Amino acid sequence: MTSASPPVGRCGTSILVAVAAILSLAAAPSCHAFVARPSGRRAATARLHAFAPSTGDGENAVSSVTVRRTLPDATPIEAREVWMEHHWRKGGGLPLAILAPSSPDDGDEKRSRKRTILPVFTKETVQCDEESEDATSVGLSYTVTESGPFFADLIPGSHNATVTFDAAACEDGNERNGCVMTWEVSFATARWASLYEAVARWTVGTAATTVQEAAATPRLFSATTNIDGSKCALDPEAARRECLDFLFAGGGLPLPSPIPYGDVLPEGGGAARRNLLRVPPLITESILDATAAGGTAEFRYRLNDPGWLTFPFLMHTHLGRVRFSSAASSDLVIDWDVEIRPFKVASPVVEKLVEMTVATLLRNLRVRLLEPDAVVVVKPPRGNAEWLGGRTSLGEVAKDSWLGGVLDAHLSDTRSTLDQTLSLLQPWTWGRSGNGDVDDAVQFQWTDGRKITT
Repeated sequence: MTSASPPVGRCGTSILVAVAAILSLAAAPSCHAFVARPSGRRAATARLHAFAPSTGDGENAVSSVTVRRTLPDATPIEAREVWMEHHWRKGGGLPLAILAPSSPDDGDEKRSRKRTILPVFTKETVQCDEESEDATSVGLSYTVTESGPFFADLIPGSHNATVTFDAAACEDGNERNGCVMTWEVSFATARWASLYEAVARWTVGTAATTVQEAAATPRLFSATTNIDGSKCALDPEAARRECLDFLFAGGGLPLPSPIPYGDVLPEGGGAARRNLLRVPPLITESILDATAAGGTAEFRYRLNDPGWLTFPFLMHTHLGRVRFSSAASSDLVIDWDVEIRPFKVASPVVEKLVEMTVATLLRNLRVRLLEPDAVVVVKPPRGNAEWLGGRTSLGEVAKDSWLGGVLDAHLSDTRSTLDQTLSLLQPWTWGRSGNGDVDDAVQFQWTDGRKITT
């Protein structure tokens, strides 16, 4: 692409600055500080027509963007909450950093919230409408209070945005048929109106799709395993205690040990805390609660703020539950369920990563419960002790670790040399692996639905 000097104007900004600033247009196709800040959807709608539209890229050209999405699994109020959480607080799936308080501001406007968008340092305030009793239609509007240093081409006071959520007409006797989200943005620019409008349409569309995906019915991964009660005498609460300490020690994954922080969990054995950080890939996890009743013990956890920073785990939400129960045969049953809402473009990859991670953790946990403190002895090729100066081994590896699983599988591998060599090109088959069918020690499947949340 050839480059050209930008036209000289009153602001002197470059194309690159304009593009960098417009990347936050879904969040803020914004301008300088407003003189007045009327609140509510009606006032914001009136401002949408404050500037007469003009064509082309001339002075004070007005750009308008309208995007609609159907959210079949959310009521209007639920959809607005998803918008606030996944767009307002998390950036709408765009590569932006958001600084926003998690609770409404104090003062007269109880339903307003503020945020700052980085790296453009734009500040905004959103105002939610009061919903009616039947709540068939709710909305919000947001305005810019401080535009930041990169929006000199946008006309002060011209940016207006409203988002409405209207209940969809019920079909086939369904009591719940979702809602329709309508997102309207209008702004005026001194130049480059076509560029601003094109990028605004893309960013608003991306953010709207993020809200749609985050409000959808989650993908549900369910894994289960049975442990012979004659070989493992742990009751459900004791098994949960072992599991929590094991997970906070790394769970045998081929990653550096996680960094635990926060309060010590009383349900654990001393190593488990409220939160942990996995590096890579910069994932933080939190234990939400732990309960026990009627011969069943469980805990729920979540990944905090998954998204671009947790690549390759590109998802909007991740909620998990691990449940331990005693079967009639005195076996210990472990059920591990995970609800995720992945980015649609990354869904196949994310689902495979979740499947591999949870299945590996569950297989390693089986070994820990069935063979506590077991190790795999690492020996030289063909047991040649001369290579080690008379020693018989290179050391020991914990059997409940990923590497321990790989070594243990290798020692018990009865396949031909050719098959073993070919398997080196398939690292996903190394160690403890399986396809999750009825013949597998860990059985799993994917479905659509909710099993953890109501």
